Amino acid sequence: MGLGGAVLVAVCGVWSIALVLFDVHRRRLPDALTIPAGVLALVACVFHPLALWGLVWPAGYLLTGRGIGGGDIKLALPLGIAVAWVAGLAGVICAVALSGLFTALFATLLKARTLPHGPSMLAAAWAVVIVGVLWPHPFGS
Repeated sequence: MGLGGAVLVAVCGVWSIALVLFDVHRRRLPDALTIPAGVLALVACVFHPLALWGLVWPAGYLLTGRGIGGGDIKLALPLGIAVAWVAGLAGVICAVALSGLFTALFATLLKARTLPHGPSMLAAAWAVVIVGVLWPHPFGS
């Protein structure tokens, strides 16, 4: 990974931490962090159109809707596109499933009826992207 890649990872890491802290403490994901990331992700699809498969994540949340907030849907856009860029549609499906599993697991461990879903979404996306980078095409893409 070159300097540009390292800077991108660092920026995404700081962005992720800010989102997790905000969602845990305020139970919402701010537009100022989700909307610009979504716009940048859509622009990136001009250079890698297959990343548009990442739209499956926010579309799925829009269709199911139950328990999913607007911030989660806005966060699903850049996360889905990033995951699709690295791991394809299968990776997106894995990230969606993993995010739900993480939220259910954290709720069970914390004995909580409700939890912010953003941290689980971010953890799942990072996990799938890391696996996709370390082992190219683990998801059959």
